[in-house]
Amino acid sequence: MVRRRRLVRQEAADRRRHGRTRNQVQDHHWGTRMTALHDAAVEDFCGELVALALAKGASAAQAQTRRSRYFEMQFDNRGPDLVRSTENEVSALTVFRDGKRGAASLNGRSKEDVAAAIEAAMASAEAGVPDDANDVADAPSLPPSRHGPESADRAQMAAGIEAFLSRIRAEFPLLRTRDCLSSFSDADVAFANSHGLRQKERRAAYGFTAMFMAKDGARTTSLNYVDSSRFTPFVDPFQSAGLERLMIETTQSLDRKPVPQKFDGDVIVTPECLASLLGPIVNALSGAALFAGTTPFRGKKGQAIASPLFSLSNRPRDPQSPGGADFDDHGVPTRDLDLVAKGVLNDYLVDFFFSKKLRLPQTAGASNFHVAAGDMSLEDMIARTKRGILFSRFSGGAPNAALDFAGIAKNSFYIEDGQVRHALEETMVSGNFCELLRNIHAVSAESVDYGSGSYPFVAASGVTISSK
Repeated sequence: MVRRRRLVRQEAADRRRHGRTRNQVQDHHWGTRMTALHDAAVEDFCGELVALALAKGASAAQAQTRRSRYFEMQFDNRGPDLVRSTENEVSALTVFRDGKRGAASLNGRSKEDVAAAIEAAMASAEAGVPDDANDVADAPSLPPSRHGPESADRAQMAAGIEAFLSRIRAEFPLLRTRDCLSSFSDADVAFANSHGLRQKERRAAYGFTAMFMAKDGARTTSLNYVDSSRFTPFVDPFQSAGLERLMIETTQSLDRKPVPQKFDGDVIVTPECLASLLGPIVNALSGAALFAGTTPFRGKKGQAIASPLFSLSNRPRDPQSPGGADFDDHGVPTRDLDLVAKGVLNDYLVDFFFSKKLRLPQTAGASNFHVAAGDMSLEDMIARTKRGILFSRFSGGAPNAALDFAGIAKNSFYIEDGQVRHALEETMVSGNFCELLRNIHAVSAESVDYGSGSYPFVAASGVTISSK
């Protein structure tokens, strides 16, 4: 019987390291770094995560940490029912090795959690596929920035809730609210990578969210909602986010009728509906869609893709917008972009990864979209509509590569001969987003700012409308 011997590689001691081997010194440095993590500032913690990942064999690494403080008051028709404060910290670690990418996230800073996250990220990279675009960014580090108030004005938040409930009781007795929140969020976000890039920003804002429906005996409506943020308290929520209009429309939706017959007509898209419909259009203008070859807008840069009345910009650096960001998930400073100007496509939304894949300049990394307001009132837009709908909410699947869409119009209204005739039963709508953009014939002067984007009413023709 042959006895197998286990071969053990023995490393000679190095006098310069006080008789310890290289691995022992690395382990000592690892332990020292781990001990210092718990009380480090968020920006220092990010830097330490990167250093620890490099020490474990990553060729490059990046980390982002978000430390958030959150206060909320929950309420419904009966009044406030819960007040609470929470604190949380989440870190995202990305490592690169041999052209492969791995990622992991962690809550907290215990030695065990940090070690587990690094091990998971390295294992993920080992199992990954090499890609030349996998790398950290080279970009300028910005001075630390602060946006929004230093602390919550809880008295004004409470006053806003009382004003909201008082008005509902007086003017909208048939409305039932649920899952309503007045909140204040305060977050420090830091970033570091192995190329020496360091970023940090603090962003604080108030939020107001309300869900509501109308009920009268056995008759009910579908849910409607508002969700908005800003740098000042919502002392009177009815002055923002189109709330009063939505509550009036919800009450009127108790008396619903179907459309008289199937027809091709106009839609006046409300700001809240426009915010959701823009999603597929923006995706089709992304670097991912360009790379996949699935966008109808490929090769259209510098050409008209929409009506001259339509302009779309991305404004992550807007100082008035709580939904902005000074840098993206790769640490690259964001910049504002006029995506579509008077109908002409100026550029695509290309993030860091796809800029490397497509060999194009990076133009995007964070989103905060704004559609420019027009010069016509909503009242005049309705008056000029021969036949169509006030299109308030869309429920449907994702459009195909050609941007054909089909779904259900909810919380919407039938318009005929320049007048809103009645609320609609759930109604089928179908069309094509490319044609819809080209067929825009009016944009309202009124606009709604949600804190993460602003949108007017937009009227367009060529949509097929029918009973469900």
